[in-house]
Amino acid sequence: MVQRANTRLFMLLCAVIQLLHVNAEAPSGYYSRCEGKYGAELLSSLEDVIGPHTNVGYDGLWNVYKTSDVYPSDGKIWDMYSTKHWPVNGERCGNYNNVGDCYNREHSFPKSWFSEASPMKSDAFHIYPTDGKVNGQRSNHPYGECEGGTTLSAPGGIKALGRLGTSTFSGYSGTVFEPDDQYKGDFARSYFYMAACYNGRISGWNSDMLSGNPYPAFRDWAVRLLLKWHREDPVSQKEIDRNDAVYAYQRNRNPFIDHPELAEHIWGDHKTTGWVPGGVVESEILLPVNGNTLDLGAAGVGYGKSSVFTVRGKGLTQAVSLSVSGNGFSVSPSQISASTANSVSGGTATVSFSSTVTGEHTGTLTVRSGSEVSVVALKVAVYDGIPVSSASNVGEDSFTARWTYVGGDTGGNYTLEVTSGGVPVAGYPKAVNARAQQSTVYGLEPMTEYAYRVSSASATSQWVSVTTTEPVPYIDFLYDGDLVFEAMPGEPSGAEEILADIANIDTDITIEIDAPFQLSTDRTNWGTRIVLDPEADRFYIRIYGDTPGSYHGTLKAQAGGYINDDVEVAGTVGTPPAAFLETFETEKVTSGYGTTSYDGTACRWSLGDAGVFADPSPVSGKQNMRFGKTPSSRMAMDEDKPYGIGIVTFHAAAWGSDERGKIEVEYSLDNGATWEPAGTADVDSENYKKYTFTVNKAGAGRIRLRQTSGKRFKIDDIAITDFRQSGIDGVESDYRSWDAFCRGGKLIIENTGNGPRTVRVYGVDGIAYHTGVASPGETALSLPVGLYIVAVDDFTRRVVVK
Repeated sequence: MVQRANTRLFMLLCAVIQLLHVNAEAPSGYYSRCEGKYGAELLSSLEDVIGPHTNVGYDGLWNVYKTSDVYPSDGKIWDMYSTKHWPVNGERCGNYNNVGDCYNREHSFPKSWFSEASPMKSDAFHIYPTDGKVNGQRSNHPYGECEGGTTLSAPGGIKALGRLGTSTFSGYSGTVFEPDDQYKGDFARSYFYMAACYNGRISGWNSDMLSGNPYPAFRDWAVRLLLKWHREDPVSQKEIDRNDAVYAYQRNRNPFIDHPELAEHIWGDHKTTGWVPGGVVESEILLPVNGNTLDLGAAGVGYGKSSVFTVRGKGLTQAVSLSVSGNGFSVSPSQISASTANSVSGGTATVSFSSTVTGEHTGTLTVRSGSEVSVVALKVAVYDGIPVSSASNVGEDSFTARWTYVGGDTGGNYTLEVTSGGVPVAGYPKAVNARAQQSTVYGLEPMTEYAYRVSSASATSQWVSVTTTEPVPYIDFLYDGDLVFEAMPGEPSGAEEILADIANIDTDITIEIDAPFQLSTDRTNWGTRIVLDPEADRFYIRIYGDTPGSYHGTLKAQAGGYINDDVEVAGTVGTPPAAFLETFETEKVTSGYGTTSYDGTACRWSLGDAGVFADPSPVSGKQNMRFGKTPSSRMAMDEDKPYGIGIVTFHAAAWGSDERGKIEVEYSLDNGATWEPAGTADVDSENYKKYTFTVNKAGAGRIRLRQTSGKRFKIDDIAITDFRQSGIDGVESDYRSWDAFCRGGKLIIENTGNGPRTVRVYGVDGIAYHTGVASPGETALSLPVGLYIVAVDDFTRRVVVK
């Protein structure tokens, strides 16, 4: 388990990192020890170069993402699992229900494969900010290709990227997650990086993609898949920028972004040839891939069909000629310049086909540049009627019907019929936009065979059969705020209730946590592992240990092959240390008072008529912050502190005989857009005094100090603890003042309020099994095994008695 990076120490690196970032490219000779090597030796030598690196810590990834994964257009977080642009400091998961709710940290190389060990768990080169819902769908399944897989629906114009389904890539038949085409190369190079950076460890990791040895590290099907993605989706500017940004933090690089040809010298066509960076560039036609097939799909009699493809090469010195054979096929243009083909994006061409003869038609596309040749098979099916294709985006309750427009529409529409067992599905047949060439059918049953066809006034398609998929299993944890606990040695902390949102799972669910955190279903029996019935919906978590210290863990739920391990838990045993301490002991002071930014020991500060000066009698060290002589003097955190704002303390004093006055203390939970008061410090002495303010607000936050009266106050040693869970008032307090759970085969009603509560217990059949009054304390009910709904006032809880 990777411990969360100490916030103070991590933020102390901020100023240094900014200086290092100016030298973003790999240093001269960075890969020199790898030159001339190939295959296993080259892969091992890369570990010597990139293996040693700075571990930014799991929480430190959020700061890395502020520069590594942002859109140049708007500065927002770049998500490769959805089209949403995320705010840099907001909408982090937490709880989610839909695509677009929040983003989290996706281990593209799942952390369960390496048992969540360090430093892999927090290595930014394979951990990306992604949509939480899609991340949950991916779970820890391997990457792969799954034609017809399920893409999640999304509200509000957002689009989920990627799909889950059964592998259609040769060599593997399990469940896979297929990323969007534009990011397949990115993920392939992330996997190559993992095999190089951790080459000495990878043989002990476990996955259907891994071979259990240092070389080739991946199984044959995975090597073929990753090389395919690497070749077809070349290095983008996004990857180059990300490589430089992560290097500024971790001080290592992804060599497969700097030198994409390395993959060929380790796993590909040159794996027996020594690698030389920028060496001889052998001429080669990269796309279209020699021996592949280009399927144009279905066409109608007399109606043309076309497909656009990319022509890309390297080291080509002669123009690329394109030609086709086979009746009805044509290609345009017939020639592409060598410079265009050698460019990063290559050139494009179009293969077209038209025929009045029904049936399967085949041809050949030949791409040639000097002695380099790529030959691709062509095929197309011609139908007498409206051509239809197999369904796409097949899910548990929907699929997309597809056809080719061949005219003959009525008012712009075709008629779409959908049946199951020969019986029309509700709402069908119906008119659909003919030129759209597709329509999504919703509201279907899982694992059920359907058939569809389209027709016009003069033509009808063939029937196409499609079977909806098995429901995707799903477990999500719902809880209030952050899961952060505090306890004294030998004493348990308060227990936090966690609701489990479970769907499409009919087996017991195993939930585990790392000690000293503990789990329970009845708040009496505690341990690091519990088994939850799929019909249950709650359990409890706390921290309980004897050894003082700060602890971090991952809440892991597993049911069959499904795993959810996205929830992080933190806690302290013993007196909680300050999570944030600003001492102003940097290497330099400011040049007087001013409005500027200052990189402190804990974070970056925004200053107004303020500066950092040497102090002959500071609280600690040799320097402090000093305000000027105006009421506009201020200092504000310029970046958020994670895990909330707990208790704020600082030392302040007047400068010599200058006028005494007040400092307003404020906090913000919305990136500094608005500020709330935390209190006022009366500075009335030239001797330092300690001031304490309790905020205790969850979520990422920051503070601001403003000198509203007086002149030239000195400030030193600002400390901020994390948010600490406390009591809850109002309606939520009513909900928390009682509980219900199973213990020893009995239904236990626990009333923690001050008076009796009316309790009603119902079965799922609606029959009332108990109505009575529960006095403060516990009431035990003997009921048959089953699922019950317990109601107190306006609140209900589900309990499985077993």
